[in-house]
Amino acid sequence: MPQNKLIEYYNNQLATFRIHFTNTVNRQGVEDIHQLRVFTKRIRTILAIMEISSQGEFRKKEHIHLFLEPFRLAGELREIQLHLHLISAYESKYLSPFKEYLIESQKQANENLLEGLARFDFEKLEELNKVLLKKIENVTNEIASKESRTYLLSKLKRVEELKDNINDDQKLHKIRIHLRAVMETLRLMNALEPSNEMREVKFQPRSLNDIIGKCHDQTVLIVSLERFVQQSANERIIQHLSTLINDLVNENSVARKNINTLLVSYLSQTV
Repeated sequence: MPQNKLIEYYNNQLATFRIHFTNTVNRQGVEDIHQLRVFTKRIRTILAIMEISSQGEFRKKEHIHLFLEPFRLAGELREIQLHLHLISAYESKYLSPFKEYLIESQKQANENLLEGLARFDFEKLEELNKVLLKKIENVTNEIASKESRTYLLSKLKRVEELKDNINDDQKLHKIRIHLRAVMETLRLMNALEPSNEMREVKFQPRSLNDIIGKCHDQTVLIVSLERFVQQSANERIIQHLSTLINDLVNENSVARKNINTLLVSYLSQTV
């Protein structure tokens, strides 16, 4: 029987996830946390395609639930790290209190993440994987490739349906999530069938997804700054940060127009 590339790919991604998990526990580096989340997203996409490919034999719910807490807690810490990175571009004494607030928040988020990672049940994951691998062992590479293509096209369709809602923060974030799934599905398809026609560069939305990601990060920073301003009693800080917020809002508006142009161009080549 030919090698099951779907299982092989899943095991490889899971092994790399464990490396980033260990690195995050040991040093909580910015890139460690980022990669922990990247590989969690990758695994979720694979699980979704496994569920489809098994024709109902496998259900991903328990696997997904297992990864929820570390993904959420890593996201909370990464958000703070990104805020600190973004404000480092601005030299102003009026940002110092906000920076101090972020640093204190980072300490708590770091503790929360370590506690959450300590609760991650690898034994449960092993048990679930035994059942999973048994249920998809007869899924051929051809079936996995076919269902991956179907899944990819469904994600592109969702992006098409949402494309006119660029100014809605939640829907723009959903577009980003769907494009990330497209990227991860293409990665899987390449492993399943390197000659697959869907590998064409025009289907790879990495640069577009990165731009949307930066726009999203800026949007979240704006919300955080607004919340901080509302709690501040210092008029000079309020005045300065309010000006900064307005500048960021204007930059964000320009970025969304750029995203709209790029998204329309991308979808014209794919959908």
